[in-house]
Amino acid sequence: MISTGEKKALSIIAAVVVVFVVVVATSVFLLTRNSDKEHEPYLHIAVGSDLYTVEPARWCDLFLEKCAPAADQPQRPTPRVPVPVGETILLTVSAEIAESPWRLQTVYWVPGAGIDEDEDKFDAGTTHSVPLRSTPEKILVGITVLPPSGVFIGDNVTYDRGVLTADTSPADFQQIVD
Repeated sequence: MISTGEKKALSIIAAVVVVFVVVVATSVFLLTRNSDKEHEPYLHIAVGSDLYTVEPARWCDLFLEKCAPAADQPQRPTPRVPVPVGETILLTVSAEIAESPWRLQTVYWVPGAGIDEDEDKFDAGTTHSVPLRSTPEKILVGITVLPPSGVFIGDNVTYDRGVLTADTSPADFQQIVD
């Protein structure tokens, strides 16, 4: 026969085991769930002491079969990340982008000449961060990061898997242009 003390001890042990199993099961679920949002890439843009996180305007799986938002829908709005003239920013891409080749398009306003666009290409695993400078002679007004998909257009040319973009024009840009 089991005594009252033994029953109490067994009840406590059973409760501890149940709590342990629940905690472990919950932890495993949270760590292994496959949320597409968790795997979406991002940009970090450091402007002075401010850090901005930019999510994709559109992001697709590797073979462009599933996109958010869907390909027949408008992209998410372009976020504003104002960069003052004379400031150097640090653009950092997430590992999901840097593990493959990627392209960086920069758009500058050149007083008296208008828009000047540049494009840089980065090899897989070589670059996570890029400094960009906005000067009075060449004002940074926009950046776009374009990771490739696994869908080829032609020889070594792919469709873009996603678009990560930011409007970096300075707060007083309209006054500068006028």
